[in-house]
Order: sequence, then C-alpha cells, then structure tokens
Amino acid sequence: MQTTKPVPGAEIPLEGAVNFRELGGYPAAEGRRVRYGLLYRGGNLDALQSPADHAVLESWHLAEILDLRSEGEWQKHPDPMVPGAQYRRVCAMRMADGSEMDFSSTGIERLAAEKAAFEKAAGHPVHDYDWFSVLYRQMPFGNPAYHALFALLEQHRAPLLFHCTCGKDRTGIAAMLILLALGATRQTALQDYLLTNVYRREIIEASLRGKSPEERRLLLSVEGVDEAMGAGAIDEILVRYPSYEAYFREEYGLDAARLAALRNFYLE
Repeated sequence: MQTTKPVPGAEIPLEGAVNFRELGGYPAAEGRRVRYGLLYRGGNLDALQSPADHAVLESWHLAEILDLRSEGEWQKHPDPMVPGAQYRRVCAMRMADGSEMDFSSTGIERLAAEKAAFEKAAGHPVHDYDWFSVLYRQMPFGNPAYHALFALLEQHRAPLLFHCTCGKDRTGIAAMLILLALGATRQTALQDYLLTNVYRREIIEASLRGKSPEERRLLLSVEGVDEAMGAGAIDEILVRYPSYEAYFREEYGLDAARLAALRNFYLE
C-alpha cells in the first residue's frame, strides 16, 4: 500500500516545537522534485523533550545535524544526542570582524555594540529592521556555515537536519539557497521561507498584539520572517552575479558537472 507523501513544506507535527519541516516535494530543475526524507529544517532540538518527539526525530535516521547557532545559544540550549547522527555547529551570522553573532542573553551587549558601530558608519540612527536587512543581504556570501552545508550536501551526508534557534532566519536562508541550487524558482524558495509565518502565527501575533501597522511591519521579523528581508538576501545574489548558477560556481565551486551531480542525488 503506497503511503501518501505530505504537501511540500508541510509542518512536521511535534509536541515541543513548531516550524519543523522538510524540503521534499518542491518542484526543482527539469521538472523534477526534491526527494523526500533527505533534507530537514527546524529550530532548537532541546525543545523536543517528549518520548513522542524523540521518536519522530529518530525516525528520520539522520546522518548529519548542522547547527547554525552561536556557541552562546548552543551552551544555553544544547542539542541532544541523536543516534546515528554526526553533529557539527557552524554559526551562520557573523559580526563585522567575522566572529559569531550571538543571539543568546549573554550576547546582547556585543550585539548592541555591533549595531552602534553600524549606526556610526551610517551617520544616523538605524532601526533594527534596517540593520538586519543589510545583514541578510550579506549572509549568502563568504558564510562558513553555508560553505559547511554545501560540503555536506556534496558528500551526501543525508538525511541532513539543519537548524538554528527558531528555524526561521539562518535556517530560512539556508533552505532558500538549497532550493535555488536544486533548480527551484525564486518564488518556490520564498514560499518555503514565508511558511515560518504560518507555523509561528500564534507566537507572532502574541508579540505584535496592540502594535500599530507600522510597528507590526518593523517588528514582524523578531518572531517571524519578513518577505523583503528574505527576498533581499537572494536578490543580492543577482546583483553580484549574472545568475544563481554563476553564484554557486564561484561561491561553492559547484560547476555545471558538480551542480548536476548534486541535483541527481537530491531530486527525483
């Protein structure tokens, strides 16, 4: 009896967390689709405390877990050991000097200093929204976490789970880059990115309750994601390169043959 596959981007039901899903089923290059059961995305794994959640996690038979958080975030919420899975952590957001951008409570002071330096360079106060919009546009370039991710993809270290704290920003950009590499359209990549606002709707609405429309626009990305930010990250690629293929070739060494091999493994 054939098992019905989930709709692409469907949330994986868990007791302790939201916004866990996989990339399987999305349309990609040459009319093919991303294979199910290979590429998972999510947030903090220590939120998965119940036996049922552990059973779901183990049912993925993960070969690799890539943690995109800072050391400070990892120390406060360390990932549990998952049988059979190799674990590695490479922070996906960096300060101007290349050090990890730490979103834990212990990293707030350093973040404030980093923003102050950005405002000094800009010559005027800058809202967090505008600062993070600039950071987003920098994320696809020279990012050691995404270089580690694509190395794992080429090594066929799948099933692979990549995650950050909420599974929305660092994870969201990573998912869009994977989908673009596999030949998905910009629209498909953004569609997956924006599903965070569906699966975190209650959390988002609680955080924005009583805010004005303008405040809601500027604060949405705190607990959700902002379409302009996500689009800005992947559209910056086409500002710097003539095509996504050129970007993957220059940034990750994925020439035509290696990109085709990647697609042959992850697509059906």
